[in-house]
Amino acid sequence: MRKAFSKRRTLGETLQLFKSGIPPMDMRFSSNVKKIARLNQTIRMNEKRTCAIIGNSGVLIDSKCGRLIDTSDLVIRMNLALFGGEFDSDVGTKVSLMTLNSGQYRHLTYCTDNYGNITIDVLPRVCCELLTRLTRMNGSTLWYSGSMTHNDHLKTALTVLRDFYNLHFNFAYSPAEIKSEVTKVLKLRAPSSGMAVYAAATHFCSRIQLFGFFPFYKDPTNRTLFTHYYEHAKMNYTTNRHKMPDEFGVLLELDKRGALRIVNDCSGKWNNDILRERLKHDGHLKGDEFGDFDINLPYQPNIEPR
Repeated sequence: MRKAFSKRRTLGETLQLFKSGIPPMDMRFSSNVKKIARLNQTIRMNEKRTCAIIGNSGVLIDSKCGRLIDTSDLVIRMNLALFGGEFDSDVGTKVSLMTLNSGQYRHLTYCTDNYGNITIDVLPRVCCELLTRLTRMNGSTLWYSGSMTHNDHLKTALTVLRDFYNLHFNFAYSPAEIKSEVTKVLKLRAPSSGMAVYAAATHFCSRIQLFGFFPFYKDPTNRTLFTHYYEHAKMNYTTNRHKMPDEFGVLLELDKRGALRIVNDCSGKWNNDILRERLKHDGHLKGDEFGDFDINLPYQPNIEPR
């Protein structure tokens, strides 16, 4: 998988991590890898042996996967998800990278531009909730994987978080759009941010496990699920533009080939074989072959995560 994605994007184009000594207002961004090297402000992610990418599906409630997640060398969480605290046993407490999507980026810059010197108890609700989530991940790395061009508001936001709220973050960005490469390699028309994060992780992770990737309303035990484990809301998976059940079918095939491991239950109640039959029946799996993917992966037997 790394070879397949690297044909289109290098690691340098996938993720750049600002050095810890660079003040936010001095950060300089570029989409050109050679210019980035001349700026000498960022480093690439070092190779990690084990990586956990945490999706936000409600399937993680009562999954008891927290300990397994926290044993990973690198833990990537997505979209400022809540973790630890009341979710400790199911999703763990560790975070290395936390992705920031475009909507949250706008909320963050709006809140710090307009309420940057107001105490948390009088902030608007949307800003208060955002700050609560950021507080849980204080000291880790925020990663914006979208196109980073206009960044003055971001610099201000990071400065306000540091100087007024005493929240200190490293920052990483992607010089090039990752989702387009997922479309070309995995033949997905509108890949989700989770698929983009997986594609990026192939560059610097030797073994990848996905947790909380599960686009269904019920699990194999017939338990009703919410879209996110940390809030009571539901998404219409059949009309969502990302076609998440189809995406999940792709992930199950990659799991079968040994390119990743999907883990949604650590308590022994069920496994992925049940899901393969459901997806095959619903038309999201083409069968046992890899379909039209232009990837030559040797088959490896499914190995349970340690």
